[in-house]
Amino acid sequence: MKNMPISDRAYANRRVTAASLLTERTLRDYRNNRRNQSSSSNPSRTQALQVAKRYASAIGLKAAKIALIDQLFAFSQAVDWSDADVGPIIWPTNELLARRLGIKVSTLKHHLAGLVEAGLICYSDHPTYQRSGRRDNDGRIIDAHGINLSPIAARYCELLELVDAAEFEARQYKRLCNRRTVLKRQVAATIEAARLVLGSLSEPWNSLLARLDRLLERHPQNSDELADIVAALEVLHTEATELLGGLYADQESATAVAKIRPLQTTAESPLSESCNDKRNCAGAQYIGESGAGAAMAFEEKPSDVPGQIKGKTKSAEPDDDLVNVSLPLLRSAFVHLSEMVPEVFEHWTAFRSSGGLFCRLCYINPQVYQEAVKVLGQDLAIVALALTAERSANGSVANPGGYLRELVNRSRQGSLRLSRSLFSMAASARQSH
Repeated sequence: MKNMPISDRAYANRRVTAASLLTERTLRDYRNNRRNQSSSSNPSRTQALQVAKRYASAIGLKAAKIALIDQLFAFSQAVDWSDADVGPIIWPTNELLARRLGIKVSTLKHHLAGLVEAGLICYSDHPTYQRSGRRDNDGRIIDAHGINLSPIAARYCELLELVDAAEFEARQYKRLCNRRTVLKRQVAATIEAARLVLGSLSEPWNSLLARLDRLLERHPQNSDELADIVAALEVLHTEATELLGGLYADQESATAVAKIRPLQTTAESPLSESCNDKRNCAGAQYIGESGAGAAMAFEEKPSDVPGQIKGKTKSAEPDDDLVNVSLPLLRSAFVHLSEMVPEVFEHWTAFRSSGGLFCRLCYINPQVYQEAVKVLGQDLAIVALALTAERSANGSVANPGGYLRELVNRSRQGSLRLSRSLFSMAASARQSH
């Protein structure tokens, strides 16, 4: 078998790729047209360097390849870019380029191959693949073999358009990314606000949350795909905002109804003559000045509380609970709350406006308290909420929300006796003390 000559072996030839073929064809057309054009139409060395680096950055080449472009242009002279016969060819050795970049020769060859694939350079080879060149007294290249930078000049207009388009795409993508982040946070904040109002998300809100998760799982490859995600997020944000607005409107409506609920006082309740014997009914009245809401009934004598505990022979009806409740009784019954928030027991106005505080103390959803207000009225509801908070604080109630709902259900069934619970808790507190 006849041996193949060394020069014909595959490893002795440069690898031919589609990119190298396209570069050769572009360079051939450029050489044919260049002789008919003036030198002023060709890019200068500075222009070629700028567009080469911008293009390399736009297509995602790493910093090492961009630094290599700088080193290659360092061996080129301005006159090389105006010579129509030879073109900008340089002939530094791989060892010299690698030493300037501080890398190995094998790594340098890898980066040179990357620039060839990017269509920025090609090779003008000597038969022995050695790089060499000569210049005349004016610095013009007479003969050169090595790395050819002419593809940058041949593709200058094309590269310039590609760079402008890539930079515009990058700006658009960055702007859309920022908008996506803002919308994501706004939708998440809206859903969290609904969670605070409802306690747990209902079906419409769970659907919105699932749609948000699906949108955030998408990984767009360009600005068009990212624009679709941003548009979907804007629609989602609009829906979430409208849904939360309706939720707040319903809540405000329920609160307004609770505020105008009439309050039964001592004067309105059919009290028996035992009222004068067992409690002071003169203190049960409205505080109706300047359109303010009616205040709860109160007792002026804290010393009456023990008499009520001991002499209570008639079970109070649910409507009579307000008559039996007084601030001294509340302070005596709610030992833990009196220590944690003593200021709310100084006046009925402060006590009646402390619903949000009690909800936070025992981690009750405010919506549950609003439901209690609808059923019990504002005054009985705040007493029931304070009772729930006290029992949660002393550890006798593990589920405050469920306990408050149970009190509301007892009221619907007509079996709620808040005053009995208060008297019992006050008596237990005295015995413990």
